[in-house]
Amino acid sequence: MPSVIELDLGLHKALEAHRISLEESQTDILRRVLDTTPRPVEPAPPSAPIPQDWLDQDDTTGRRTGHFRVRLHDREYYAGSQKSAYRLALIWLEKTRPGLLDILSRDGTGRRRVVARSPQALYPRSPQLTKHAEKLCDGWYVDVNLSREQKLARIKTACRLAQLDYDKDLIIEL
Repeated sequence: MPSVIELDLGLHKALEAHRISLEESQTDILRRVLDTTPRPVEPAPPSAPIPQDWLDQDDTTGRRTGHFRVRLHDREYYAGSQKSAYRLALIWLEKTRPGLLDILSRDGTGRRRVVARSPQALYPRSPQLTKHAEKLCDGWYVDVNLSREQKLARIKTACRLAQLDYDKDLIIEL
């Protein structure tokens, strides 16, 4: 049994603007415009195997909040949280460009560094924030008390320093 939906004049005009022929019913128009039929998608090439030392050994997130893609060249991984994806991207960039974390440790604001060799060095003027420092890899610590935008800005800086194109060489979906 068909349901009746009342449309105001503006919605009616918008619906009629999609009409192709006079033989087409309003239901036909809505079905066509709101088509949710899945489209065939090009399958992504399989990811190259990820070496064990490229995985985040110190990730303590524990909870999954989604699937956040990290792709560097031919390697791809879906992290369970934004924080995990951010950490993984930094690890992968360091594995691709050894010494990048050392360069990145000099970058940051006066209050916070992107990475450092100790929690205290991560927050030089804010010792109360050291509780937010987490081990990253190879004796490095990372600031993870960041918004999505802050994480992306830091990843873009890391890509620039690594001479890689963000959103081309490294894709991270937070």
